[in-house]
Amino acid sequence: MKKTATKLLAALLALTLLLGCAALAEPAEAPDKTPEGYTVTGNTYPFLLQFSDAQGEPFENEMILYFVNGGDIPYVALSEYIPYLAELYKAMGKGDIVYEITTGGEDDLFHFEVTRPDNGSMLFVFPEKDMLTFSNYNSFTQTVGSKILVSAKDMPEAETISPMDLAEMLTAMAQLDAEGQQMAEEILEPESEGADAPAEDMPAGDAEAPAEDMPAGDAEAPAEEAGAPSLFALKQGMYVNRNGSTVTLNLADYLIDIVEADGECYIPFQTMNDLLLCDDYIQSVFDGEEIIAAAYGCSLFDRMDSAPKHDMSEAFAMFNFQELCLLLDCKYGLKPEHNIERFSEFFVNNEELFQNLVSTNPMRSSYAIANLCYTYFDDLHSGLNRPSYLFERNRDVQGIVSMMYFGPSMKKNMNLGRIYENARKAVYRAWVPGYEEVGDTAFITFDEFSMKRPDYYDLTIVRDNPQDTVDLIIYANSQIKREGSPIKNIVIDLSNNGGGNADAAIFVMSWFLGEADMALRDTFTGAQTNAVYLADVNLDGQYDEQDNVANGYRLYCLTTNSSFSCGNLVPAACRSSGKVTLIGQTTGGGSCVVLPCTTAAGALFQISGSKQISIIRNGSFYNTDAGVEPDFRLDKPESYYDRPALVEYLHNLK
Repeated sequence: MKKTATKLLAALLALTLLLGCAALAEPAEAPDKTPEGYTVTGNTYPFLLQFSDAQGEPFENEMILYFVNGGDIPYVALSEYIPYLAELYKAMGKGDIVYEITTGGEDDLFHFEVTRPDNGSMLFVFPEKDMLTFSNYNSFTQTVGSKILVSAKDMPEAETISPMDLAEMLTAMAQLDAEGQQMAEEILEPESEGADAPAEDMPAGDAEAPAEDMPAGDAEAPAEEAGAPSLFALKQGMYVNRNGSTVTLNLADYLIDIVEADGECYIPFQTMNDLLLCDDYIQSVFDGEEIIAAAYGCSLFDRMDSAPKHDMSEAFAMFNFQELCLLLDCKYGLKPEHNIERFSEFFVNNEELFQNLVSTNPMRSSYAIANLCYTYFDDLHSGLNRPSYLFERNRDVQGIVSMMYFGPSMKKNMNLGRIYENARKAVYRAWVPGYEEVGDTAFITFDEFSMKRPDYYDLTIVRDNPQDTVDLIIYANSQIKREGSPIKNIVIDLSNNGGGNADAAIFVMSWFLGEADMALRDTFTGAQTNAVYLADVNLDGQYDEQDNVANGYRLYCLTTNSSFSCGNLVPAACRSSGKVTLIGQTTGGGSCVVLPCTTAAGALFQISGSKQISIIRNGSFYNTDAGVEPDFRLDKPESYYDRPALVEYLHNLK
């Protein structure tokens, strides 16, 4: 295989330099793309679906995979996969999405169309050109009724409430005469429900319209008026969606074939999963015997241990590599920061990595993924979760090999984490209180943003629980605001916080700042969403000043280089708010939401995905991957945990 890969690399270099194209193969005769040029055979396989280990036994069904001209690359039929996708989305809670499949065009323009009537988004499939075009990629997979165009899995799909700061606008609207109200309606209402102006994203009524269409009250209206209390609310009128560009993927550039035969369209199984499933944290693998689709981290993938073991064919190994290039070109969110325009060119310039990624040896290609994630990306979000099912894995070996590949940033972060952890243990031994009062100062400490409870309104005991961020903040809020409370200063200690659940981060931001201003940018499409969330911290069904500490207290946030991902997001929001003093060191960055992925050979890995959490300033989106600078520095790790001395230091700050 090495000789073949070397020849391929030489051809790749020539093509890249002379043609500037991304095709990774030697020039060859064009394949017969007519329907008569293909022989397609299908086999039925068990299909297992699991959303969490708590679910118990997986849901079981069947699915047909197809193979073209006797090859071993699995394909799906478009007419079968799209309904399967809609059912899967429904099971995830994304609603009852309807897709319609039709054909259009003639001759070389013949194509298949997949339309989503509720928002007008479309997918065009051109088999002759091996091309996919999404008119609005984000809308095509959007949750039914969602007001958020760019979303991450952990982001709350909240009900909307009317903020008090819109009261003057509402009063003025109500005072318009009939002619003025009609004119306002014409301005605000979109002409049609197309992909460029989804009805759920635009106000579409008058002052008498239901609250979800037009603000009609204030922030003190109890949430139960619209139904059961909700932990989160989206401020109506305080969210903005900006559609991204039309996305066209030339799969021919990756030597990925779309097949038309007998009136059906066939697309590689892995291609469809990479484009339409992984954003929802579903990893899907065909292990030669069954199809496993499971949420990130599910133990269901242990079933792959019993799958047949063998080397890959050269055709499958090359597809495995090409599909990886497609996935990374679309979904790796830090391409500009890593100076990567096309991953084909990136791999050309790193020959040893390329040789391993195209290897027919599944162990070699799997650990090349580890090398890519840990050494070349070294972004602390990317990593190998599980190597291919095609060889007998050894978990100890996987851990050792992964550590051997750790790059400078990973090693630095781990070393810094140990330094601060040891400094804290010197004071607090084995246990660190989530909530602690030192004089007039409250310290809230947690090392991960997490949400453990399915329903926080079903609380029997409110407790100091650093293992559940929402529990902890609810408790801290009750203590700080108790009768006779001495608290004047509030410190969030994120010195050892490595990130976690974005919902929990939104909850903390809303409590600390009065509201959580969240901006997401999709680096794949260019789409953007800015939304403002409120959290019902005291669980009374209302969103008011009793749910936050934004006023009347001096607010501080402790940060180190170990404050990463959501532990970087919250300090960035604090900085942007102007309400919080940051103390410590520059945070560790991490602006992209983790994206769980698979290879065609069944390796499970994760990357910094295309959903980038940003800070908005003057209407522009800025990512925070470089970290957030403190207002005042702490250079000694022990200074973070000598809290009496730290309180005295805070008292003396000007």
